[in-house]
Amino acid sequence: MKKLGSVLSVVAAVGMFATASAHAAESCAAKSAALEKEIKIAQQYGNTYKVNGLKKALAEVKAHCTNASVLADAQKDVRKLEKKLAEKRGDVAEVQADLAEAKAKGDAKKIAKYQKKLAEKQADLREIQQELNQARAELAALSK
Repeated sequence: MKKLGSVLSVVAAVGMFATASAHAAESCAAKSAALEKEIKIAQQYGNTYKVNGLKKALAEVKAHCTNASVLADAQKDVRKLEKKLAEKRGDVAEVQADLAEAKAKGDAKKIAKYQKKLAEKQADLREIQQELNQARAELAALSK
């Protein structure tokens, strides 16, 4: 039972590493190295399904990954986040207008509701801005 628990924790850790690696703009060599490392870990724990999946992913990276494709993916990520940021700014403006309307009417219940909603939207906006800044930094590093 202990072994199963440790295997699950390692698999979860590897999964989080893979997710973090997917978000970072990496070179093809770095992607291959990360996958090879994960394959070794999965082999150590006898996880044949994970090994097979990782080997398939490694073959795909070796067959299709180029520095140009990595750069294109990073540019695509930046454009996607810029679009998401613009949409979220529109949401914030809409809630601000609703809040102003509620204040004009003096409706305390709606004012509280829209203040809460505005705070949530602004937090989302800051989070997306941080993601965009990170993506732009990664793109700049790749462009060098």
